[in-house]
Amino acid sequence: MVTWLLGELSIEQSSPVHYVPFDVRGGIFLAIFLTTTLMFIVNLTANSSSFKLYLFLLGTAFFSGLLFLLNEKHKSHKLLELSLFKNKRFLQLLSAFFLLQFSSLSMSYLIPNVLQILFAQSPGLVGFLIAPAAVIDAVLSVVAGIIYDKTAPRLPIISGCIIIGLTFLGANLFTPSIGGLVLIYMLFMVGLSFSYSNIMTYSLSQLPAGLVNDGNSIYMTVQAYSGAVGIAISSSIVSLLQKQQGSVISGTKWGLAINFLILFFVAVFTISLCLIALRNKVIKGDKE
Repeated sequence: MVTWLLGELSIEQSSPVHYVPFDVRGGIFLAIFLTTTLMFIVNLTANSSSFKLYLFLLGTAFFSGLLFLLNEKHKSHKLLELSLFKNKRFLQLLSAFFLLQFSSLSMSYLIPNVLQILFAQSPGLVGFLIAPAAVIDAVLSVVAGIIYDKTAPRLPIISGCIIIGLTFLGANLFTPSIGGLVLIYMLFMVGLSFSYSNIMTYSLSQLPAGLVNDGNSIYMTVQAYSGAVGIAISSSIVSLLQKQQGSVISGTKWGLAINFLILFFVAVFTISLCLIALRNKVIKGDKE
């Protein structure tokens, strides 16, 4: 509420407001596509449903996605400007943004739950242990923005992604401990602070003025969805391992290990995407 009031008082409307009708049909198709895709991923990861349900979810996702694409093709006021996906740099940076948000929400689920289950820490103490990571994110996001403005965008983005990659490499090499997990989370937030917001800022700054709002809408959609996917997959892996191991403690330990391994490969792929997208100012084949 306070944030909303501050925004209302400080943000000025720089251009006239135009009414744009909401694409209800497109919104329904997109909601069905995102929901069924998420359910398919969760059930597939948890290995807890029948083949018929997998087929139903996959089929529903496919046809709702197809209907959404056909609907958007003939709309004058589109829900999402899909032509942006023809822009290679935009797509690469959007994918990196997706993977970082995926990793962020996975870590937000894993660290508190593992501290409670594996190390028998109380919820209050867990909140105290992970608080420094939240402070780091808040402070360094400002610092990262200043670095972005004063230097090339490549510096904070690539350095942040590399920090995340090295963090997950270390997470896979050392035995989990309370102090170790807190340190891993803090280092992860350092890398995330430098890269995450700056990726979106840089990506949108490369778009024509008329497409910035559409690009922002796509980023907001991806942000919400990738977070849901991150939590769904990480929790499903832990739950599956707990059932297979026959022990909550042992299953949680193995689930954490597998999640850290997945997140390491995700980090490596994210670094690759950012290096490719930022290797030069103009990428041949970009369509704006």
